[in-house]
Amino acid sequence: MKIVIYPDVKTDLSKYEQLNADDVVVYDEKDEFNTTITKTSDFDIIGGCDVIILTLNCIINGRYDITPIEEVCRKLSQFVLDDKIVVFDTQLPPRSVHKMSKVLDDLGLIEDINLTYTVMVNDDTCLISATNETSLEKVKDLYCDMAENIETTNNIQTAECVPLLQSAYKDVMVAFANQTAILSEAITIDLIEAIKYANMDNDVHLLNPQPIANHDIVRDSKEIINLADEYGETAQLSQTTRDINNYVAYHIAYRAEKELYLKLHLAMFETTVAILGITSDDTLISEDDNVSLTLIDDFVSRDVEVWVCDDKVDEDIIENHGAKKISIDEAYEADCIIIMTDDESFRNIDADRIDKVIISALPILDGEKFKDKYYSSVGQYRLKKGEML
Repeated sequence: MKIVIYPDVKTDLSKYEQLNADDVVVYDEKDEFNTTITKTSDFDIIGGCDVIILTLNCIINGRYDITPIEEVCRKLSQFVLDDKIVVFDTQLPPRSVHKMSKVLDDLGLIEDINLTYTVMVNDDTCLISATNETSLEKVKDLYCDMAENIETTNNIQTAECVPLLQSAYKDVMVAFANQTAILSEAITIDLIEAIKYANMDNDVHLLNPQPIANHDIVRDSKEIINLADEYGETAQLSQTTRDINNYVAYHIAYRAEKELYLKLHLAMFETTVAILGITSDDTLISEDDNVSLTLIDDFVSRDVEVWVCDDKVDEDIIENHGAKKISIDEAYEADCIIIMTDDESFRNIDADRIDKVIISALPILDGEKFKDKYYSSVGQYRLKKGEML
């Protein structure tokens, strides 16, 4: 069985060295891929292959964009015959493969087109689905050494939806925690402790309140809203979830303003605020719906001097939002320090060096170390033992 891999520059070709096949070729038109697999720039080789694996990235600038794979499918349409399998090995939103089937066979001449979709649903498990059993079994055998577990599902659009469900689930659960955390401050409860005990029920799996700083979660949750709009349905829960998690920025701003005024008698325009953490990803993928950038924009619009500590974000981006990039050591000079992401350096912040206000938007600090400081954490109302307010 002859396999042709059609990659782009973001493809990790090393994993395809584990394909269960003796004849594998990478189509490399511009000689730009570094791989031990045999390469070719001859596009016509696709005509003689049995399986075409498309690995092109379809997440552009942090959003789903199937244009790259659509362009390739138009080129491939001349080769797609009844006995050739096309494997979509890239994350796509639901019904994308269905749309590509119309591109590959725009006249509907192929009675049973051989299409397969694969996606990693965790570090060990590859989910595979296909338009027919023959394609499914062949790709399962082809991928058998590429993942510890191979799972299958009955139709492709179901498999396409799994990553969106995973991300949207996290978004919803965090939104519930964030909503409850804001309420907990009004009714004076320690939500983090309440969550710990609530989770003792095996059917309860509450998450702690936190800013959503992972772009995959934001992107996939919003994609459910986009799909609902496209197909004339509603996605009220997803929209409310996004609204709640975006509102976290404004709640943190309110907390900072309140703490600074009550404890230091400072108006916001008189202060310097250090924000620790913009993204929990390896790099900032998109500025859209980034809760920390929203917080910066809110402060800057009110003439607050904003400092930002996050080595994963370019200085130009921070300056474009009207802030200044600083080191963790410089943050101690600010009137208010706000921790927005979970990072080891933020967890180890030195309580002895805190002179003014420190606020954590997620429960990563040991409150005992800050008991003599102007410290607060979202969802953790600081009550003395036995105290009722």
